[in-house]
Amino acid sequence: MDLTDAQWHLLGELVSVGLTDPSGSTAAAAARDVDPQSLSAEVALLAWLKLACRVDDQWVATDLGAALHYRRLYESAALRLSEVARLATANEASAPELALALRRFAQGSISFEEALRGPQRTA
Repeated sequence: MDLTDAQWHLLGELVSVGLTDPSGSTAAAAARDVDPQSLSAEVALLAWLKLACRVDDQWVATDLGAALHYRRLYESAALRLSEVARLATANEASAPELALALRRFAQGSISFEEALRGPQRTA
């Protein structure tokens, strides 16, 4: 889904806790680092996309919105792990033990504590 960073942030806020209807007060939005000036338009767009809905005086994420939010978090974490593995490969010549430990940790084959102890003791 092609949302702006502000829309992704707002969706994340709606997943964690509902947000009071922006027509009443913008203080709650500002306290959660959501731009009060664009809140009404952003929440209306999320509602149109069926990612958010109004329940009483609160805006909350729909099941679809929550699923999309968590999928984005998952993809971000997977990308970060991939980058850790690439970093390990790039530095394999200069720090082979660290590269092996990073790669194995990123793959989930060893724990964090095992990675800290070093690959020679975890094999």
